[in-house]
Amino acid sequence: MSDPGRRRERNPIASATRVLSALAEAPDAVGVRELARLLGSPASSVQRTLEAAADSGLVRSVDGRWELGWEFHRLAALSQQRQPFRIAGPVLRALSDRTGETALLAVYDPGRRRRMFVAQAEAEGHAVRFVPELYAWLPMHAGASALAILAYLPAEERRRVAESGLPALTDTTITSVGALEIALERVRAEGVAVSRDQVNLGASGVAAPLRTRGGVAASLAVIVPNQRFDDATEAALRVAVAESAETLSRTMAGAESRGGD
Repeated sequence: MSDPGRRRERNPIASATRVLSALAEAPDAVGVRELARLLGSPASSVQRTLEAAADSGLVRSVDGRWELGWEFHRLAALSQQRQPFRIAGPVLRALSDRTGETALLAVYDPGRRRRMFVAQAEAEGHAVRFVPELYAWLPMHAGASALAILAYLPAEERRRVAESGLPALTDTTITSVGALEIALERVRAEGVAVSRDQVNLGASGVAAPLRTRGGVAASLAVIVPNQRFDDATEAALRVAVAESAETLSRTMAGAESRGGD
């Protein structure tokens, strides 16, 4: 059986992605040996990847240590001006204002079989509120934003997600395939996902899928501290999130049909 690590080393794009990800997540510039240790790769191969990326301006060396280059930052800034960020922003803001809670956009990566929050609108007026970290990879079996996507993925993709592991993040995280399928059936029946304490203790969430011509690969969510998440609040959030997700889905579908970005 081939070694996945060796396959990554032979794939220059995969190697570069791992190096760029490590630099992006590091608080400061990183030396080659330290970076090699973090990645579990030979220092020589990491050095070659860095030098190749430096030729394109994606990374740069500062006093013998490495950090992301200006071209990387330029590309990242440009991406924020494109879909889904530009279109989602006003909808997130309106949803947050309507509910008085933090609204978020989550997207799914089928390669990693994980999701992350890529945009948010914070609510004002509450001393206690949950504001998740953006651009952090999160599992697909826990949290309303994940379940709202997972419920509508093809059965084979759901199976792969389940086979990748269902670790417990809290005492109420779904950890069995049977319980997960029951939860997903409920999401499909109700059109929204609701979670409590599945990812973070003290936090509840309501999310709805975003539908485009390519299917469901994103969700719109609101996260609420449990102390404000009573039955009346849940009912109101279900309606608000579902309506906002429908609005954003229509807007994104319209942009796709026009060939816009």
